[in-house]
Amino acid sequence: MALIPHQQEFELYHYQESLCSQMVRIALAEKGFAWKSHVIALEEVTLNGDNLSDEYLTINPKGQVPTLVHNGEPVYDSYEIIRYLDQHDPHAGTRLIPEDPGLEEVINAWILQSSLRDDVGFGKSLGTAIPMLSSPLIKALINRQPIWHVLRKFQRHPVPFRRIGFCAMRLTPTIPAMTLRKSVKTVAQALASIEKALGQSRGPYLLGAFNQADVMMMAHFHRLEDVGLGQILDWDGLPQLRQYWQTLRARPSYQAAVKDWEEENWRWAIKKVFGKPDESRLTALKEAIPGSG
Repeated sequence: MALIPHQQEFELYHYQESLCSQMVRIALAEKGFAWKSHVIALEEVTLNGDNLSDEYLTINPKGQVPTLVHNGEPVYDSYEIIRYLDQHDPHAGTRLIPEDPGLEEVINAWILQSSLRDDVGFGKSLGTAIPMLSSPLIKALINRQPIWHVLRKFQRHPVPFRRIGFCAMRLTPTIPAMTLRKSVKTVAQALASIEKALGQSRGPYLLGAFNQADVMMMAHFHRLEDVGLGQILDWDGLPQLRQYWQTLRARPSYQAAVKDWEEENWRWAIKKVFGKPDESRLTALKEAIPGSG
């Protein structure tokens, strides 16, 4: 593949509110790397987005964000990009992959649990369940677009299940309740596991010191707030988790990489879909947490 035209060592193609884009921006902030921003308006968010343009498909053939371009070479998938950044210069800023080889298996398990991956079914891990809880927001945004426009433009999407999924969102009246319930259960189990791990940790983070797993959790917890479930992070039933979230959001990278990148279309969808409190959703999440009863 030919080198991608670039002006800086690190350039990031991303959407402001993309969960995976947030993770990479957090990692860049923690490492202290300077980078050039290329905001990619997503087709599911705006009427005419950038991710399915011929120009962007030459950069990322899957039409997904984020893509990191390092000296003209593209790096794909947020979990791979974060590892790549740390391996490029382990001593810059915050070390995101622990030096202790004994922690490798543990951190890899957390990364797998937290990653949005094509080889993990939706709703089967924290990294695939959180996006499913976000699906009502995506549907609200897609519903603003004419049906004919959605069906026509998503025929260009190179990833079949995304092509079908986005079209189905526009054609069906609601997100299937069974799918959402499954995702709630998966998130509940993950939160219980995090609570347990924090109770055994020797520091304020999952493995003691801040690392890649915490980068990913920061973005996931922020998304729980976006989808109207943030109160679970301040629940007395998960005291370790509550302190953990307070510690995560106090890091400068949270403001710089997440809060400072809020986008008007996404904020509109949050107000429309989750603007009115719905205690039943929070109650269902609490009741699904193992040992909560």
